[in-house]
Amino acid sequence: MFRKTISFLTVLCVAVMAVAQDKIVNIECGGLEEALAGDYSFKSLTIKGSIDVRDFVCINNNATAIESIDLSGCSIELYDSRDEQYLGIHTHFEAGEIPPTAFLGFTNLKTVKLPLTVKSIAEGAFAGCESLVSVTGCSSIESIGDFAFSGCVALDEVEFSAALRRVGDYAFDKCTTLGCIDLSNCSDLAYIGVRAFAQNTQLSSIKLPACLTAIRDAAFAGCGALESVILPAGIVDMGEGVFAACTQLKSVDMSQCRNVEELPAWTFSACSNLMYVELPQSLEIIGEGAFGHCLSLQTIALPASVNRLHDFAFAGCCAMKILDFMPEGVETIGRYAFYHNTSASYTVIPRTVSYIDDHAFDGCISSDIFYSFRELPADLGEMVFANMDVEKKTLNVETASVPIYKSTAQWNDFGTINAATAVENVDKSDDVKVVFENYNLKVVASQEIEDIRLFDVSGMALYMAQPRTQEVVIDTQAYAHNIYILQVATVDGKQTILKIARVIR
Repeated sequence: MFRKTISFLTVLCVAVMAVAQDKIVNIECGGLEEALAGDYSFKSLTIKGSIDVRDFVCINNNATAIESIDLSGCSIELYDSRDEQYLGIHTHFEAGEIPPTAFLGFTNLKTVKLPLTVKSIAEGAFAGCESLVSVTGCSSIESIGDFAFSGCVALDEVEFSAALRRVGDYAFDKCTTLGCIDLSNCSDLAYIGVRAFAQNTQLSSIKLPACLTAIRDAAFAGCGALESVILPAGIVDMGEGVFAACTQLKSVDMSQCRNVEELPAWTFSACSNLMYVELPQSLEIIGEGAFGHCLSLQTIALPASVNRLHDFAFAGCCAMKILDFMPEGVETIGRYAFYHNTSASYTVIPRTVSYIDDHAFDGCISSDIFYSFRELPADLGEMVFANMDVEKKTLNVETASVPIYKSTAQWNDFGTINAATAVENVDKSDDVKVVFENYNLKVVASQEIEDIRLFDVSGMALYMAQPRTQEVVIDTQAYAHNIYILQVATVDGKQTILKIARVIR
């Protein structure tokens, strides 16, 4: 009998504890405080009926230790206050909105179920909810406010509504376990705010919708697990440093961004594994430090429309083998633009360049040959060729310009200043002659050409043919670079390989 009494008391205690852990109320707007009657010992709260900001204030003031809240069975109603401010300095609260800072700093909160009628999550609503794992009921959300989920370090998945229009500044900043972001079905999404997904160190995949027009400063900066990105055609407004310090980012496709004219400052700065970038043909300006310290970037194709490289544009890109990718049309090269590019063996400066700013080629120690085809030397800032033993380097210029370059400060520091021929052959050949006529590469062999191939310096095949003629003309206008490898096999079994430089007169 005694044991049965103990057993009954144990069951009763467990039942009482369960009641204390889980609270269910059915209320009308403003009625939560009365319904709870001062009892805030629960860990889980389910609300049915209708609520407004006064009920959120009741939770915010008294139930900061809750672990779960279920609002799926209630509606959130409009509330205007004339006499009192709530949750800071606010007096107006929209229907269908989780109010500003409603659950700010609720460090024990793990799960949230929202009403299906919720249209917006206001600024800071769940900021600092360090244990928050799951938020459901987001199917109608149109706006996620500034700092809405900032610092939710346990949040590993978010389902984004097809109706979403805006992701605010810092909305998911430092959500360090968020693994993927799929916004591809958000057909009305126009704006991703400043640092919206920054420092999401586990983020490995992002999908963006075609309708997206604006990505603001550092939106994905510091996403250290992100490996590839495709930016949609609708982008017209990019902030600075959007992908800065994405250290595992290897490839970026911006080819569809037809309205982007400037790659903003620091866009890919410190993306140490970046190897491949496809830029839009509308691009005119490479911003300050846009590719700074991209340590794995070996080459890049700049669109013909690019006319300006800002300061530090490619500073510290120490894997680049040849600096020949600047198109005719580039007018200015900024300060430290190619600072410490220690691997480049060739540098080709387009004839359109009129000004090269301070230290632009400082530390380019391996670049033994420079080409400059401007008739009059470009104006130079201070110490443009510093720390590269320029007295041991060769400068190739137009024949008539040799005396001018030899009498112009800094240019005359080059140990050798030569008149460049139309083609500089690294390997000479008596069997194959080549010459550029504007962009047309004319190849003439002493025997019929059985096979001819043209490669860029990275080994990518640009042209292949089996002409069975002694003369071949290749139009190179569509090719981004100025240094090529030419391979010619003739019918007599001989093979000639030449490294050639394109020079446009």
